[in-house]
Amino acid sequence: MIKTLTSWRGIFALCIVRFHFATAQFDQMAFSGVLFFFMTSGFLAALHPHKLQDFYHRRLWRIFPLHWLALGGMIALDLALMHKFTYGWDLAFHITLLQSWFPSAAIHYGYNNHSWFLSTLLACIMATPLLMKWIEKSSLKQIWTVMGLACLTLVVVCYSTEGPWLSYTHTCPVTRIVDYTLGMALATTITRLDLRQKMKGISLANASLLELMALAVFAAFIVVHHAGNPIINQLYIAPLWWIPVMLLITTSALLNGHEGLIGKILTSKLLLWLGGISFEIYILQQLVNNVFCYVIAPLFGKFGIIIYNNSFAWCLPLIIVTSWIVHQYFTKPIAQVTSNKMSKK
Repeated sequence: MIKTLTSWRGIFALCIVRFHFATAQFDQMAFSGVLFFFMTSGFLAALHPHKLQDFYHRRLWRIFPLHWLALGGMIALDLALMHKFTYGWDLAFHITLLQSWFPSAAIHYGYNNHSWFLSTLLACIMATPLLMKWIEKSSLKQIWTVMGLACLTLVVVCYSTEGPWLSYTHTCPVTRIVDYTLGMALATTITRLDLRQKMKGISLANASLLELMALAVFAAFIVVHHAGNPIINQLYIAPLWWIPVMLLITTSALLNGHEGLIGKILTSKLLLWLGGISFEIYILQQLVNNVFCYVIAPLFGKFGIIIYNNSFAWCLPLIIVTSWIVHQYFTKPIAQVTSNKMSKK
């Protein structure tokens, strides 16, 4: 377990939630946060490889039950409010997590909007064995040459695409596999060069300096993004954030167990706890928001989307508490059962 990565997941999850409450100032943290989730997923898959059966077993049981819980909650809420079933054929794609393969926003953002992430992550997970075989057979030079070409291709696509198709690069499994594989390549590089072993004797001051440098680069990219340069903004979906996100992940991995001052803050119990429920925070946010806007808010004389943009302070505690309850009494028991089944094999 890389503790600082866990804490960063919690921080980025909150930034994404804040952005979804129509706060444009958090767009850079939201886009980089989504990239961070994909890249760390690939990074950890390559850093701690499992047997193929165990790999799929762990991840599919992690993804589908929570997804079905959130989707079922959204459908139940809609039925309670509208008193009729209005869903079409596209519901099948959401149940099976295939919706992100469709470029139509009405499909991949339908029902529980944020489940597109699970759909795209599932595609990355299914591709992992093939990606691992390629990485194992390739030298670092070959890996980074291919990744460089893939990244360059995605940059060209972003520059030459506009409107809905540019937006689709945010959810498209093909483009997000690039992010996922970058994480795998980064983990492979650290492992083959034995970089973590070389950092074991680092001093607190030097570790703190490395952490500060990584944050400074991240802050610099935020400043550039806010400058409003149209050329830079065309890459807002993912390419703009590859470098700072990779630096955050690399710093966290290399200094794991030897953190500097920033790392020691990130490994506090509160942030680790928040990171532990970040997956639930991300997936359940819309369900909790809708319950608040259409069930709780009317009790105070308000209703629906009218107060949505002003409800963050009310919804955030509900999202966190709900996520903790679901994590404690739904996710963890399922994970325990899954772990017991694998240990018996």
